[in-house]
Amino acid sequence: MAPKIPEFILRNMFVKGSFKLTESGFSFQIRDTYAPATVTGFRLEVNGQPVPLESIQLILEGGESNPAVNISPETPFALPVNVALDVIVQGTSGSEEGLRISVDTREAGTLSFTVKAGQKASQPTRYPKGKFWKQILAPVFTGQAVVHLDSVTGEIDPRVYGHFVEHLENCVYGGIFTPDGREMNADVVEWIEAMKPTIIRYPGGNFASDYHWEEGIGPRDKRPVHYDRAWHREDSNQVGTDEFMALCEAVGAEPFLVINDGSGTPEEAARWVAYCNAPVDTEMGAKRAANGHPEPYGVKVWGLGNEVWGEWQVGHTDATGYVQRIKPFIAAMRAVDPEIELVAVGLDMLAGDPHHAEAWNRTVLEGIGDQVDHLSFHVYQPSEEGYQAEYDPEELYHNIISAPYSVEDAIRRMRLLIEEVVPNRKIGIALDEYNVKYPPRPEAHTMHEQAYALRDGLYIAGMLNMFHRQSRVLKIADLALLVNTLPAIVKPENGPAYPTALFFPFMLYSHMEKQVLEATTWSPDFAVKGLGLNISPRNNVPYLELTVTRSEDGRRLTLGIANRHPQRDAKVMVNLKGEGEPVYKSKEAWLMLGKDPLAVNTAAEPENIELYTTKPPVVRYGWLDFPLPKASLMVITLEQG
Repeated sequence: MAPKIPEFILRNMFVKGSFKLTESGFSFQIRDTYAPATVTGFRLEVNGQPVPLESIQLILEGGESNPAVNISPETPFALPVNVALDVIVQGTSGSEEGLRISVDTREAGTLSFTVKAGQKASQPTRYPKGKFWKQILAPVFTGQAVVHLDSVTGEIDPRVYGHFVEHLENCVYGGIFTPDGREMNADVVEWIEAMKPTIIRYPGGNFASDYHWEEGIGPRDKRPVHYDRAWHREDSNQVGTDEFMALCEAVGAEPFLVINDGSGTPEEAARWVAYCNAPVDTEMGAKRAANGHPEPYGVKVWGLGNEVWGEWQVGHTDATGYVQRIKPFIAAMRAVDPEIELVAVGLDMLAGDPHHAEAWNRTVLEGIGDQVDHLSFHVYQPSEEGYQAEYDPEELYHNIISAPYSVEDAIRRMRLLIEEVVPNRKIGIALDEYNVKYPPRPEAHTMHEQAYALRDGLYIAGMLNMFHRQSRVLKIADLALLVNTLPAIVKPENGPAYPTALFFPFMLYSHMEKQVLEATTWSPDFAVKGLGLNISPRNNVPYLELTVTRSEDGRRLTLGIANRHPQRDAKVMVNLKGEGEPVYKSKEAWLMLGKDPLAVNTAAEPENIELYTTKPPVVRYGWLDFPLPKASLMVITLEQG
């Protein structure tokens, strides 16, 4: 299940201008700008002819020479991101134009690319305008909706407005916390608090599969440095359980902890549950109190590992192996606290089942379905199979805003499987990692360094709307990640934090109520051809999308309306229809808007996308009638009276 990384991305790893001829051969430099790798083999070809392995020496920045002939699955070496790898070849002449590099990795299989001029990933910064007069005269379209006030389709679990923090690159150190981990960055915490996150998943991700939590508690000067085998870098352990709990307390979020089932033990996981939840008069409760927190943290949600189906994961195994391995963890953890909720590792049930997810999920449900509370899956759209050096901006825009419907299809498939295999147990679905992820730009340092446009904010709005539609089965969702890596918030090294396009829908949807009401919409629509494995071809995708929520006492409504058309404003008419037709009055309204559908917030221009307070539309005889700009999201609150 290794990701397919296109050659145009791999080519960015060759350091431009580094190729040099020497007296005995040639040399060049590689810098991994995608993701860390465990190298199990290294080969070169010059003009189609293989270079003898004995002639190749590899020198990692700050390290010793490593002959290519000595590299094997049994004797691999770690290649971190943004660390120079010098390649020295003796006894063979060569040229940059005829050079092919092949690297065998544990995580992604064989990565092979030629060193030649070629396309590099790029993204336009403005949406195509088309012909001038066509743009000027673009007609306003009419969108209509009926809200069925008497039809409740589900109740939202607030944990679908969740986020994810991992010890990855500068998400924790230099992001949420200062680089030394000694304190939180106040400006970052202020932005996080404004989103009102309901739950935060921690510490990974891949990081969790090799994390030993006890190294990250107690006096900071006594905490050992941890070498993270997942991301191939050292972690100071200055941020650990207690510091994460302090973050959750500061922003009002519930903690969601993921145990280490890759290199950890059931006993270690049970001690973590006890440290967090046991009374102060127990061994682990006393240890927590000694570290400054006598009261139990009361951590309810625990993840049983992360992506163990992936070759890149420490502790990778098949579904049968996972079930056998995780059972003692479940028993040990529940013996400490029987009330905790457990999230089992599932797999994305995409159209055509390219990852054999049904077989994985079926095995997990048959093995431990009677012992867990949620089955998880992850999705990053588009998948690597959909990566292109250059996209048609119109096609990409429409594929991305249609993408949540493909995730919704996957949730439906997973729901049907759960109902079939475990009919007598109510198991929720946890989408505990999701986001948009594009090919890294040439100037990016890793695949996680993304610049999110207004288009991607509309994608998030579409995902949140879909969470509402699937509220009967979707119980947890976590955007990956919170700060700096695939970010909702960016904290520059020497500047104030600022929000990306992903931030604003969460801030707006913090006004949503608990009950989801049935709503029907009519608007112009579009079709997409699909992109990669996880954005399916689709017809009749509406430009106007509406979600409506209501308080349990029926007195308050919140409407979220997105005009996803990139070029046309909308005139929106919404009918509030119900028995007795209760009278609602508009209270407040906010609008997410940008300078262009492809506008991006940056450190230099952090207000290209903003949130505006706007005058709420007046309700007349059960109707709201209001304009909605192109590529925008509006949230309106109403109250009876």
